[in-house]
Amino acid sequence: MDSEISIIRKKKEEIRKKMIRRLRGQSSALRDERSLIIQEKLLLTKEFKAAGTVMAYVSLPQEVNTYNFIEEALKQGKRVAVPYIEPPNKTILASELKALECLEKGPFGTEQPKMSVKKTVALKEIDLIVVPALAYDNKNMRLGRGKGFYDRFLSERDLSSAKTIGLAFDFQIVDSLPSDPHDRPVLSVITD
Repeated sequence: MDSEISIIRKKKEEIRKKMIRRLRGQSSALRDERSLIIQEKLLLTKEFKAAGTVMAYVSLPQEVNTYNFIEEALKQGKRVAVPYIEPPNKTILASELKALECLEKGPFGTEQPKMSVKKTVALKEIDLIVVPALAYDNKNMRLGRGKGFYDRFLSERDLSSAKTIGLAFDFQIVDSLPSDPHDRPVLSVITD
C-alpha cells in the first residue's frame, strides 16, 4: 500500500514538473491571447450566468489569467470571493473582493485580499468556484501544486451545491491523472 502511494506521488510530481516547464515556456502574449478565449467561454457558461456569488482564484503569472474575469464579474454585479490563505492552519477561506486594488501578496506568491479589507463569505453562499490546476484529465480530475489546499476546500460540506469549473490551456489536459481518494474533480474544464 505504501509503495502504491509512493508511485502515485512520484507520477504526480513528474506531471507537475512537466506542466510547470510548459507553462513557463509559453510566451506572455500567447498566454494573454489564450486566457481571453478561455475567459470568454467562462462568461458564457450557464453556471456563471446563474451565479450570484462567484469564487475565483487570483492567477499566478503562468496560469490562465483570471484578473479580467474577476473584473467582469464585479462589473456584472456578481459578488466575488477569492482565496485567502489562513497562516496558522494553511486552509483556504473565501474572502470577498470588491476591487482588484484590494489585493496584496500572500503566501506562495499568490495575491489575496489585504488584511484590512478581508471579509469572509459563507461557503453555502458560493454558487460557482473557478478552480486552478497544473493539469486536468478527461474525467475532470485535477492535479494541483501538491499542498492539498483546494482538495480540502472543495470537500467542505457547505460547498456541496457549488458548481466547479477548471480553467486550463489545452496542453494542460492529459488522458489520465494518478489520483488519491482525497483528490477532487471539477464539474467541467474550459480550455482554449
